[in-house]
Amino acid sequence: MTDPTAADRSPDPRRLSTTEQLLEHLDGVVAAHERGDRTSRAAEAFWVQVLTTPGHPLTTSLPDEPLVDWHDRGLLGDLSGARVLDIGCGNGRNAAWLADRGAQVTGIDLAAGLLDTVRPRMPRGVTLVCADVLRDDLPEGTFDLVYDSGCFHHLAPHRRITYLGRVMPLVGPHGRFGIVTFAQERQPSPDDTDILTSGDTAGGTSFTLADLTAIFGAHLDPVEARPVSDSRPGTFGADFLNAALFRA
Repeated sequence: MTDPTAADRSPDPRRLSTTEQLLEHLDGVVAAHERGDRTSRAAEAFWVQVLTTPGHPLTTSLPDEPLVDWHDRGLLGDLSGARVLDIGCGNGRNAAWLADRGAQVTGIDLAAGLLDTVRPRMPRGVTLVCADVLRDDLPEGTFDLVYDSGCFHHLAPHRRITYLGRVMPLVGPHGRFGIVTFAQERQPSPDDTDILTSGDTAGGTSFTLADLTAIFGAHLDPVEARPVSDSRPGTFGADFLNAALFRA
C-alpha cells in the first residue's frame, strides 16, 4: 500500500531547525528595513557616502584618543613589528597611525571604493582589504592587537554572536583587543528585542561600560573600560563614545 504522506516529506522552509537558519532569518528582518543592515556588502554605498561627506566626524585623519592613550601608557605593548588587525578601518586613519609606530597593519572595511582611494596614501606597513567581517575570509593567523573602532556597534544584535566567534580567536597569546562604541550612558539606543522585531538598527547600538566588559570579558581579561575623551589634542574623540581594552 502507498504511504499517503510519502510525497510530502520535504521540510517546510518556514520551520527553523538550525542556528544558521535562525541567524539568516533575522538577517532578512534587518535587511528589510531602510535603516537595518549596515555590515554586509549591501551597505557599501552607505559607508562610502558617510566616509566621504565633508565635515562628517569619520572623515578625520586623526587617530582615536583611546588608541593613543593606551599606547602612551604602555598598555598595547611594543608596536614595533606587531601584527595588527583594524576592523572597520574606514579611511585608514588608525591603521596609518599604528604603522607609523612600526606595526604591520591589515585594515578591513566594506567600502571598497574608499579603500582604493586612500590606499596610495597609506604608509609602509598597511594593507587594506575589502571584507565583510561576518561573512568573508579573514586574515590567517593571530594578531598582537585587534582594534575595532565603530564596527561592532553597527552589527545587528544576533550577529554579535557571529562576530565573537570569528574575531576573538584572532587575538593571539598575550595579544590585545581594543574597541570603541557608542555610549549608552550618553547616547541611548533601543533594546535588542525592539531591533530584532522591527529590523531598525537606528543608526547603531550603544553599550555601557559594563556591557562591553561583560561581552568581551567572557573571552579575554579586561584591562580597562572608560569614556572616550574629546579634549586630547591631535586625536579624535567624542563624548558619545565608550572604549574598552582587553588582553588574552
